[in-house]
Amino acid sequence: MMPRWLRELTAGPGMMRGWLPDLTVGLVVFLLAVAELVGSRPHPAGVASGGLAVAAGTAAAIGAIRRAPGPAVLLVWATVSLQLWAVLHDSVTAPVLLTQVAVLVIIFGAARWGGSTTLVFSGLSLPVGAYIAVRFLDNAIVDALFGVTDLDRLADGLSLLGEDWRLSATGVLTLVLFVPWLLGLVVRISQDARTRAASAHTEIVRAEAGRAQAQQIAELREQQARLARDVHDVVGHSLTVILAQAESAQYLPDDPAALKATFATVATSARRSLHDIREVLTATRDVPAAGELDRLIDDLASGGLDIISTQAGTPLPLAPQQTIAAVRALQEMLTNAIRHGRRGGAIVVHRHWPHRPGETDLSIEVRNGADTDTPFSPGRGLTGMRERLQAVGGRLEAERRGDVFAVTARIPVGRQP
Repeated sequence: MMPRWLRELTAGPGMMRGWLPDLTVGLVVFLLAVAELVGSRPHPAGVASGGLAVAAGTAAAIGAIRRAPGPAVLLVWATVSLQLWAVLHDSVTAPVLLTQVAVLVIIFGAARWGGSTTLVFSGLSLPVGAYIAVRFLDNAIVDALFGVTDLDRLADGLSLLGEDWRLSATGVLTLVLFVPWLLGLVVRISQDARTRAASAHTEIVRAEAGRAQAQQIAELREQQARLARDVHDVVGHSLTVILAQAESAQYLPDDPAALKATFATVATSARRSLHDIREVLTATRDVPAAGELDRLIDDLASGGLDIISTQAGTPLPLAPQQTIAAVRALQEMLTNAIRHGRRGGAIVVHRHWPHRPGETDLSIEVRNGADTDTPFSPGRGLTGMRERLQAVGGRLEAERRGDVFAVTARIPVGRQP
């Protein structure tokens, strides 16, 4: 696979724009090296071409260090190898240039932008480079410093390092070369830490967004479940009441007035059912009035059903959610009693308001005759009632007592003194 830096160089002018600042710096280094060659003292023939090769290698490495650190390091070593070859063959056609001090930038770049292999290779090569510079290129380096520094003073300084000054000089030069390498490593680690911190922040933001979305989905599903329960309660109750009233009409005597009253009741129940469904399907619906419990019982009684309603204690004001829970629970309990109860049997509705010390719940119990041969299994209606009551801190109890089926809804409305 072609390296990224090579793809960028061959991709066309668009991708080359990213290289423009780096190549500009490399060009500046090359021009400085050429100026150094032109302004230096006369050299034997061949120095110009060799010097240009050294200048071009150094400048190219500078231009490539940020985007292609591996090849840039190899190019530096190729340039040094050319100079070492010239020294070992008693040739001066590849001189050491003062401009090559720019290699410090390459050392920094290798640690800052290089891959793991380039990072390790560049670090291990620093002592080798220092040894080569002191052991083989010392005369060439002194020649490059001619006219820039006082050579006598330089010689005096080297004498202070002792007889084995090359070993000491190698150690000192190694430390000097490690300074930009360590600086590049520090910048690299710092940038990696910032990148990881930014990535972690992005993940946190993404997780927060995912959690918010999940919460919205959960709320939407809860609204859908609540809507489904409301539609089930309203439609099921209304249709059950209408069906019961319609069936009772066939047993009435041939009395037009009685039939007219029965069908009027059916029509009233249907209209009320439509009204309730509209309220359920609208975003804002009216909270059922406290007298809605009595209305549900009265509608069934007016339809010819045998309803026995009793009440203990004094009715208390209910919060909106408590009122909705109580009305929907009674609505579903009456629907189940009509649908599954023994035909012709009475439906008993008992409301017990808290009126004794320690009582806290409004208790609504619906009892009806049940067929003992039919096994009891809680359906969707009881499950919906239980969930609705739990939402307001209440609970639902359903049990069979011999041939009587009883369902009790308990809603906390306040402790009595």
